Amino acid sequence: MSSSLRIDYDFGQSLLSSIGFLTLTGTLAIIYLIHESYRSNFPRVKGIPEVSGALPFIGHLHLLGGRSGENDATVFTEWCKKLNSPIVQCRLGDQRTIIVSDFAIIKDLWVGQSNSMIHKPHQPGFVDKLGVDLTGSPMTEQIRKCRAAAMRALGKMSWPKYWHHLEPSSAKLVKDVYTKGQNGRLSMDTYAYLRMVAFDLSLSLTYGARFNEVDNNFMINFIKAINDISAVRSSTQTYRHFVPLLRVIPEATSETIAAERRRAKHVDQLYKSFTDRVAAGETVDCIVASLGADKLTEEEIHGTCLSLLQAAPDTVASGVYQTLAWLSSPEGRPTQKRAYEAILDAYGGDRDSAWKMAFREDRVPLITSLNKETLRQFTFTPYATPRRTSKDIKYKDYFFPEGITFIMNAQEANHDLKQFGEDAWQYNPDRYMGNNDPLPHLAFGAGARICPAVAISNRLISAILTRMILAFDFTEPEEGDARKPSIDPIDFSDVYNQLVAHPRFYDAKFTARDKRWLEHICSEEKV
Repeated sequence: MSSSLRIDYDFGQSLLSSIGFLTLTGTLAIIYLIHESYRSNFPRVKGIPEVSGALPFIGHLHLLGGRSGENDATVFTEWCKKLNSPIVQCRLGDQRTIIVSDFAIIKDLWVGQSNSMIHKPHQPGFVDKLGVDLTGSPMTEQIRKCRAAAMRALGKMSWPKYWHHLEPSSAKLVKDVYTKGQNGRLSMDTYAYLRMVAFDLSLSLTYGARFNEVDNNFMINFIKAINDISAVRSSTQTYRHFVPLLRVIPEATSETIAAERRRAKHVDQLYKSFTDRVAAGETVDCIVASLGADKLTEEEIHGTCLSLLQAAPDTVASGVYQTLAWLSSPEGRPTQKRAYEAILDAYGGDRDSAWKMAFREDRVPLITSLNKETLRQFTFTPYATPRRTSKDIKYKDYFFPEGITFIMNAQEANHDLKQFGEDAWQYNPDRYMGNNDPLPHLAFGAGARICPAVAISNRLISAILTRMILAFDFTEPEEGDARKPSIDPIDFSDVYNQLVAHPRFYDAKFTARDKRWLEHICSEEKV
């Protein structure tokens, strides 16, 4: 064979080999992609209906994250109704996920099987960027230690140390509403003020600092960083958190990373202020001091405090805001009058004592009932942060393997007719009068990973509400262009694409019940 023919032959053989290799590689890649497109980390759970309409790779994510104009909890409820089952399964990317919408089943699993429902699923690109995170991390020994320390710092025995921080913040709120609203002459929206005071309260509790003791722009930027992180937590909007193949593509600096960097700078400044005050001989009663006494590292202290700061402005501010919304509506006005009278009756007509003791005791059952009913009716976290089983669970006829993900549909369960009766979708201010159920609703979650600040959050909401009712008679605005309060149990919020449902803004008029007394009270307290 001539040399030229030999070269042609060898080239042909090489070309065929290359084509064969590329064909094989392409075939294998296609097989892998087909396998990945409908793969889930666990097989179907026997006996539980599965939602139809899953797409390759993303599963049912295309129906969630606000893409349908509804929050995820509302979509979960529609799935359960369509499949005629209070418990269904779906795929979020490659994660097989169990959705539970029944209050009794949630109680059985989240509380009854608490030790087996203690982990949280890993959210790549989020939790791993935040360091110590009490809310979203699996229950490691470090998280367990931090939670235990937080529970001790937030225990009722510690509350008296914090009153001198908490009371001026609420007095400033009342003074701001009085002056900005020109004693009821102007309609105003209180949400920004409530969020500020809730954050101020939380800041006082955690780092012993007050909003008006530091630069306002500093604090506003701090709040923005916290809000940016809250918007991503457990959200189904970002596909790459659930689809492993998408994470092969390098990601530029994410919003989570950028927000965490800003948040960390603010925390460093707050912690330096705390340590400087201690070094100067000042006794600073706050959670940082308690956590330090528990021998937590600086990273663990910040992680614990930041987890509390992330949640408090939402639950406390929204809880007060929506209670005021209902009480100012025509439906709620008679209860507002009753609540004012109940507060005075509890203190023998002594308004000064009622004002002073608002944070220190729960003496007015109607205020306690209003708080619980608001948190039940308006589910500010429509679906709770997902759980991941830490052990196999055998429940009734179902078997749930270790590591599978559960989501609590708190919005639907908080309106479960079997649990709350035929008026479950109506606001009933007396629903919890004389009712001391340890799990009255699911606003704070349930079981071993329930919010560690649940008790003090309830006290803060009731105290701020008490002071607002003592100070003001409040009504819906009469003018046609003002925003009326939204008291629908689902449509009270326009936020559908994240874990937290912020209430829809509204205006109200706040008129002093006794102008002279109110001005005297506000001048007496350091605000």
